[in-house]
Amino acid sequence: MITREVDYAIRTVLSLSRRGVNPAAVSTAGLAKELDIPFRFLRRIVRKLVEGGVVASQRGNGGGVQLAKPPDAISLLSIIAAVDKRSTKLNLCTIDSANCPRSGICRVHQELSSLQNTLESSLDLITMARLLEAGIPHREAITTATSH
Repeated sequence: MITREVDYAIRTVLSLSRRGVNPAAVSTAGLAKELDIPFRFLRRIVRKLVEGGVVASQRGNGGGVQLAKPPDAISLLSIIAAVDKRSTKLNLCTIDSANCPRSGICRVHQELSSLQNTLESSLDLITMARLLEAGIPHREAITTATSH
């Protein structure tokens, strides 16, 4: 299951991706306000995204966060892996076969492992650039469009 933390991470990276090539760093406080995410929660998420190599962070005057690589090199899988690897796992046995002593002979394990591979491959194909090309509207654009 995609957790709220992963959902917020995806929204954060997508927002940073919308800013184009070589944008100025954005403050975490500014992102929290823009995306309506609690600041402390977003700080923890950003820390995980930095550790996962998805975003870069700079402290001090003019600091903030920005993408660590281009949007076409950031997949949903990389964001999920940085924030909560277990959220896409179908079963404990798909995390590590050692979790189940029957995994080598269990037909269910074999099928779940196959599904797990398909899921991860599919998530890896969905990049931030692909989502932007799909024309997914920005939240403010939706609000503006619906308020007229």
